Order: sequence, then C-alpha cells, then structure tokens
Amino acid sequence: MKKKSEIVAKIQEAIEEVSLGEIPVSRATPESRLIGDLGMDSLDYASVMLAVERWSGIKIREDAVDWSAVQTVDQLADLFIGHQQ
Repeated sequence: MKKKSEIVAKIQEAIEEVSLGEIPVSRATPESRLIGDLGMDSLDYASVMLAVERWSGIKIREDAVDWSAVQTVDQLADLFIGHQQ
C-alpha cells in the first residue's frame, strides 16, 4: 500500500510534468486547488489522475466520485488512499 506522503509527492511530480515545468513541485502544495490555484484545466486534471493511477496501480472509477469535492492536492491524495485495496 502506498503512503499518503508518497501519493502527494507523485501528484506534485505529475502536476509539474503535465504543466511542462510551469508549475513546480514547490508550488503544488497539499492545500493548492488544482484548477483554481494552479490554473490547471480539466484535461490537465485528467492527465494528473492518469499518471497517478499508472504509478500506483490504483484505479478510480469516475462514476463513484463526487469530483466537486476533490479540488486540492490533498483531497486527490485522499481519494487514492480510499481506493487502495
């Protein structure tokens, strides 16, 4: 099982990669809202999700999530934690 700190770090790395370095890891804090604070769009968000799913092996069923409640890096990490088996 992955630790939350590992998942947060991977989300931060994925954000930096998806933004082509425009959003450095240091700016993507756990409290940062992906779309609001970091200026990502829905395609960026989906790309981050896919990168973390591939890395972690944790698959998130889109229809089982209230996406409006998953806005920050920390909330996204919690989502992955909650779907570990």
